[in-house]
Amino acid sequence: MTTPNSISIPKLRADVRGPVIGPDDAGYDQARAVFYGGFDLHPAVIVRVADEVDIGRVIALARETGLELAVRSGGHSVIGQGVSDGGIVIDLAGLRAIDVDAEGRTAWAQTGLTALEFTTATHAHGLGVGFGDTGSVGIGGITLGGGVGYLVRKHGLTCDNLVGAELVTPGGDVVHARPDENAELLWALRGGGGNFGVATRLEFRLHALDGVVGGLLSYAGEGVREAFRAYRDIVARSPRDLSCQAVLALDDSLAPALVVIPCYTGSDPDPAQLRELRAAPGLLDDGVGPRSFAEQQSLVDSPYGEQRHYWKGHFVNELPDELIDVLLDRVAALGRPPGDILIESLHGAPKDVDPGTSALSYRGAAFNVSAMATWQDSVLDAEHIAWSRETAAAIQPWAVSGGYANYMQADEPIERVRAAFGEEAFDRLQALKRRYDPGNVLRRNQNIPPG
Repeated sequence: MTTPNSISIPKLRADVRGPVIGPDDAGYDQARAVFYGGFDLHPAVIVRVADEVDIGRVIALARETGLELAVRSGGHSVIGQGVSDGGIVIDLAGLRAIDVDAEGRTAWAQTGLTALEFTTATHAHGLGVGFGDTGSVGIGGITLGGGVGYLVRKHGLTCDNLVGAELVTPGGDVVHARPDENAELLWALRGGGGNFGVATRLEFRLHALDGVVGGLLSYAGEGVREAFRAYRDIVARSPRDLSCQAVLALDDSLAPALVVIPCYTGSDPDPAQLRELRAAPGLLDDGVGPRSFAEQQSLVDSPYGEQRHYWKGHFVNELPDELIDVLLDRVAALGRPPGDILIESLHGAPKDVDPGTSALSYRGAAFNVSAMATWQDSVLDAEHIAWSRETAAAIQPWAVSGGYANYMQADEPIERVRAAFGEEAFDRLQALKRRYDPGNVLRRNQNIPPG
């Protein structure tokens, strides 16, 4: 079969070891689906690559045909970057090996693994690292874009724990990046995204991690505002062992509700800060207790491909009462669930890291505040997107730095992408882009153009 874009499916199957999935094949619709709903995109071909050689050949095909190339790790890109309409998809799902060095506390992992699969493998050794807050996310995209999660206060961002990488460049070369080999490239991979090559293996520094105390604390009614203020104050002075996120949403009565998601890794079975959170006004449900980190990582996983999403937000240095009131007003303005405002703490370990070791500009911020519109009916697209944009605009007076690359929408201007890294870092990233991908073959991402 030959596609309208003159790709010979039989020839491609002969050229690569991994499965090749075309529009007429069984499983095509499942293979093109991504985590977030609303992306009904039809690639010309999907290649579930078996190794670096396959990747090099698929990249060469994209260069020859000029078709857009998408790279899929876990399919969790908020803007559907893991699939391309009429283009070529490199699907890394077949690359799932992991090699844990328990004594050295490191692990090499292929980028088709999910966070939950990685955590399960390292948990067997009493070790782990933080990957966002969703177990089904692919380790590749979240790491290269930063990674804010349940262990951020104690162990930093996911990319802070990245100590090595292997990738296939758009030129077809297999390149390694470590502190003593292509150190500038390693710097770029810590936050600069998939702009420089297709990452096949990542090496992580691991940390002692058995069980955690975690779960959900839910607040409702008149106490929500005070509970939100209590969260803010407690987070500001918590020990490194307690990372804590919060979500503002609407309850069934369409009144603001708050969910706080603590993750405690210390030795105290009942730390003071958790007691304070439980004592905050409006506590409706206490679902916090001992659990495995894998269980913690799966607390907020939602069905694959069910919800439509549009996210927009800002980093802020503080959560003053005025901003808290703005956020409460904005979540009420939506008028219907679902849809929420996520508040991620950046206190602690992210500020210990030398800013020069990663391509990020937001380490000085205290929180990442994101309006996450979530819905199912396409008729509501305009309404929910407008709510997210208007909420982000309401947060803007307190904003610092640029946006978080992993949450950025396709309509973000290049100026905001630049601000996410800062002027000096963006110039360095562009220089590396010119070196490794001068033709901008890898452009379906939060793109750093070569010039």
